[in-house]
Parts: sequence; structure tokens; C-alpha cells
Amino acid sequence: MKFGRSLIAVAVATLIVTPVVQADDTEKVLTPVKTTADLEAAEVQARTELGRLNEFTPMAGSVLEREEIEAVHFVDSLHELLPRVPGISMSRNLRFTDGGKNYTENRIDGMRARNTGTYGFVDQVNAGDIERIEFIRGPGSVLSGSNAIGGTINVITRDPPAKREYKVTGEAFEDGGYRSGLTGGGRLNDDIGYFFNVNYLDKDGWRDHSEEQKTSLSTKWVWRPDSSSRLAFRLEHIDDDYQSPGTLDEAQFHDDWQQAEPGTFYRTDVKYTTPSLHYRKLFGETGELNLYGQRRYTDQTSRTSGFGSGGASLGDTDSVESNFQLIYKHNFRFAKTSITGGFDYLDTASRSKKFADLAPNSFSFVRGAVTSDSKTYESNKSPFLQVEFSPLDPLRLTFGVRRDNIEYRINDQLNDNKDGSAEYKKTVRKFGALYELSPKTRIWANIAEGFLGPGVSTLLGSGTPTPATPLAAWNSRYVPTNMDLKPEESLTREIGIRGEFDFGLRYDTGYYETDFKDLIVSQACIKGVDYCRTRNVNAAKATAHGFETSLEYDVNKYLEIGLTHTYARYRYLDYVTSSSDYSGTRRYYTPRNHYNLRFVVKPAAGWRVELEGDYIDSYYTNQANTDRYSRPDLYNLRASYHAKAWSAWLHVLNLMDTKYAERVGSTDAAVRESFTDGYTPRLVRVGLSYQF
Repeated sequence: MKFGRSLIAVAVATLIVTPVVQADDTEKVLTPVKTTADLEAAEVQARTELGRLNEFTPMAGSVLEREEIEAVHFVDSLHELLPRVPGISMSRNLRFTDGGKNYTENRIDGMRARNTGTYGFVDQVNAGDIERIEFIRGPGSVLSGSNAIGGTINVITRDPPAKREYKVTGEAFEDGGYRSGLTGGGRLNDDIGYFFNVNYLDKDGWRDHSEEQKTSLSTKWVWRPDSSSRLAFRLEHIDDDYQSPGTLDEAQFHDDWQQAEPGTFYRTDVKYTTPSLHYRKLFGETGELNLYGQRRYTDQTSRTSGFGSGGASLGDTDSVESNFQLIYKHNFRFAKTSITGGFDYLDTASRSKKFADLAPNSFSFVRGAVTSDSKTYESNKSPFLQVEFSPLDPLRLTFGVRRDNIEYRINDQLNDNKDGSAEYKKTVRKFGALYELSPKTRIWANIAEGFLGPGVSTLLGSGTPTPATPLAAWNSRYVPTNMDLKPEESLTREIGIRGEFDFGLRYDTGYYETDFKDLIVSQACIKGVDYCRTRNVNAAKATAHGFETSLEYDVNKYLEIGLTHTYARYRYLDYVTSSSDYSGTRRYYTPRNHYNLRFVVKPAAGWRVELEGDYIDSYYTNQANTDRYSRPDLYNLRASYHAKAWSAWLHVLNLMDTKYAERVGSTDAAVRESFTDGYTPRLVRVGLSYQF
């Protein structure tokens, strides 16, 4: 058995009715009621308090708390932080590896920040302003959009501290570069508090063309106009300018892994500006109203590979994504019932332009003539209702329903190639149950429907006129528009158990099954016959299942052990193209097992040393299942010392300097065309902070 058939644990947690910002130390709560029966009801109802993932909710999920986030000091969350979370796939989504699908929802303080989702969203939020990150696996929450079949990532930001505090931080990187930051907060008076963080990252990277300059700043102000209400305003701005080295084939990787993809100068300059407002009002002892408003502005210029349309692409994208939520929760004494209802609205307006690239062999953006110009509008209107009650003392039942109405409208500013509209409506149902076997042991189960409306890019394909000949369509990788695509539908069933033993072991494990129908897949066209290279069609069914486990064991005051494990299987039941029959094949980029194991030693007061090992099984590199790749085991060492005001840390990533390909892709004929994506040789980082 290889070193690591076991993993690190992250804090046990599961879903809530509605994840929102965590309160600070002086947060007002519902006034305790007087009778014994009412006290018992309030205790149970408080377990699903708005804003908390906890062990009493019938969902699979994990939480990374601020202590662990600060111990990792991540620069790249996917490779440094997320491996210790069960259910993180190898491409874009929670649970399901599919870079072209929007199975994951992204939120900040409970507010939906994007109309698309990815686990990479953690890097699109100010890392110096994260209190905790909630990973909800699966589609069980009525608050989450019905497309969140894989799950929801909710980044909870920091509240003003009870006392004034300021901290400066600096880090140096062996691969060239540094990061520095300033954090502060306090109270102006008993009713008004503030928090801010600003940090700057400048790194070179080991590979050619991997430089990045990133400025992040955010501030939050909290005002309590009276004892039963709270108003929070937050503003965040991120400016991220980075180069991408691209991918290499296997021969290029072994010849010189540091080289960039030959002939490429990929670069992205993106700015995110996100103001938000949250108002919370308590009504006596039983009612709670939450109003949310958030707007995210994205201004992006990029030169990308242009995959799917042939050649590199230079373009500008400007978008505004606005989220509004109204949520009201009311508690009743009868059967310890809680009813939560609300409305979730997301509106997106986006304009995308592409240009002739006048400087393709440099990192300068020199725009030529406009080659495409389109405006896209999307709206999501979603009322929802959830009822919780306890017919028996140890049993808590949850029933939920959500109605999603999604509308797309595309307006091509140059011609009619991209004009079109589509609308998708569906009511999804969700049910959950939790039973307390003992004060320290709980079993839970849920069943939830989901559906995914095709995204704009999927509907439009290449979004260009049909080429003159089949061969021209093939050579340009042309994908035809298909506005008749149906939404994908899913049904997920889950069961799990969580708890702790008296000797210090905490555990959380669960099993899930998800069935898909009307899957949208990229179907190959016939060269020289069809006017396309590939086409998007509802042509597949699939089933997926897996186990997800977190363990934490405090052996004594000097030693802690953590383990997380993901077992995942994804199989196509029906997937036939004009040239291949993939029915029965396993989804590529889906290793059977992923283990992450940590040993944390605390030899003396203030000291913390962590050895982390990460192991994944081999996986198929293509859909035909004709080639497999086995990544070597990886080890990371992190050591830190914390005094009253000073902190210092030393991190060594890829401790054994193992050479590996982060991800390998191949053709059905087992020719490895893509052999690296994110590879990091041994890397040393040192940091120092001072709090005053």
C-alpha cells in the first residue's frame, strides 16, 4: 500500500438552508424563551441558524477555517489548499470532472457572485480577507441554484474585530517574487466596526511565461442601528495580470519542462470589483429577515489559446453580475418547526469583443480590426421554500422546493450569427433527514433533483458564419450553433454518518449516487462530410457514485493526524458519436482514489510543523480509455512559529523534488498531446508577520 492511502481532514460540516456571513463576537441572537418546551425547540432550530454549516444538517460538506487557511498561506488554492478537501475534481467542478460544465456555484458571504462556477473561484477572492470557506457537496440546498449538482463554494469574509488590531505581512519565494500585505480593523464606537486588507503578489514562477502581478484589497463596515438589526457593507477590488505558459506534449516536457508552449504568448489582465450589502433583522424571538445585494464587475482582456475556434484569440470582456436575495425564517414551537422562504435573483449583462491580434509574438495587447462583438444577457429568477420539523426528538426532517427560471438573450453587434434566445424552467425537490443515534453520533440522508441549462457558449458554438466547405469547417474547428439544446437533468441520493469518539477521533463520511440524463456532449463530426469539427448535442446518459471521508485525530497535545479520502467513479451509460461508441467508458481525469494525509507536530508552545502527503490513483487520459497516467506521490513540509506579536513560517512544497505532470491528456489513439498543467518542482517560501 502506497504511503498515503489516507488523508487530511478538514472541519466536518454540512449544508444549511442559507449560508451567509458569520457573525462576530458581539452578534445579537434571538432572546431565549422561558418555558422548557420552548427552550428545547429553540435549541434544535438554532442548529440550522442562518450562516452556519454544522454537523446537524443532512448534507455532505466541509469547512476550511481561518486557522488552517493561514497555516497554508496559499498562492495557488487548487494545488496548495484544495487537495485537503474531499470531492475536489481534476477539472473545474466539485465531484465531477468536466471543464465545460457549470456544476459548481460560487458565493461570497452567501451571495451568488458569478453566473458560472469553478473551484478556481477561491483565487478570485482576496485571500487576506477569508474567515472560512464552506464546501457544500451535492445539490441539497434550496438556496443553491439547481445547476449546483456538484456543489457550492461559499467564501465567508472577515468581520470587524472586537478590539483594534493591525498586522503587516511579508513573504519571499524561491522561484522569484514576493507577497506583502496589511490588515487592520476595530471599532469606531459600540455600533460601528471596520475591517480592511490590502496585499500585493509579484511572482515569476519556475516555467517561462508564468509571471503574475496581483493586487487585492477589501474593506467591510458593520453598523448596528439597534439591538435586533445589523447592516454590513463590503467592497472588494482585485487586479490580476498573469501569463500562462500553456501545455507541452510528452517529448517537450521531458526535453525541457520549464519551456512555455512553443510560439505562444498567453496573457490575461482581469479586474474584479465587488460591492455588497447585507441587512439582518430579528423579529422578537421567532422571526429573522435577511436582505442581500451584491454586484460584481469584471473587466478582462486576454490572449488565449482559442481552443475550439482555431488559433489564438485576443479579446475584451466586460460584465456585470447582480445578485439580490430576500430570505425570511420563522420558528414555531409545534414539532420544533422552522419555515424558510425567499427569492434569489441573478442578472448578468456581458459584452465580448474579439480583435485581430497585431502583436501575437509579445505580451502586449495590440488590437486590430474587430472580428466579433456580441452582448449577452442572462437572468435567473428563483423562489424557494424549505420546511424543517422534528416528529420525534432525535429525528429532524427537511423538505425543500426551488423553482428556477433561466433566460438567455444574445445580440450580435456585427451580424446575426449570434442572435438568439432561450428559456429553461424547472421545479426541483429536495428532502433530507438526520437522526441522532447518540449525543456524538448522527446519521443523515438526502435526495435532490438538479438541472443545468446550457450556457451561452455551449448554445452558440463557434458563433461565426458556417464555413464555405466541410473541410474549411474541420480545419477551423467550427462548432455550429444549437439553440434547441435541452437542459441536463440529475437525481442525487446521499447517505452519511458523522460524529466523534471519546478518545479524540472525529469523523465524517458519506456515499452518493448521481444519475444524469440528456447530457450535453461534444460529438465528433465526419471530416469532409459535415460542416463542423464537433457539435454540441444531448446525446448521453451517465451515472456517478463515490465515497467522501474526513478524519481528524488529536493524539495528544503534541500530535494531530488528519486524513481526507475521495473515491469517485463516473461512467457513461450511453454516449455514441459518428466515429466512436463511448458507452460504458469511464470519465477521463477521474482517479478512483485520492488521499491526502497530514501529520501535525507541536513540539513546544507556538511551534507547528506539518508534513503533508498527497496520493492519487492512475486515471484515464482520454474518453476511449486507451491510456492511463499515474502521478507520483507528493509531499509538502510547513513549519511555523507564533509568538504574541510575531509570526514566522517556512514552507517547502514538493519536498522530494519529484518530477511529474499535473495532468495528462491524450487522443483516443493514446498519443499524449498535453502533458503538463501546473507542475511545481521543489519550492521554498519564507514569511514573517508582525501584529500591533
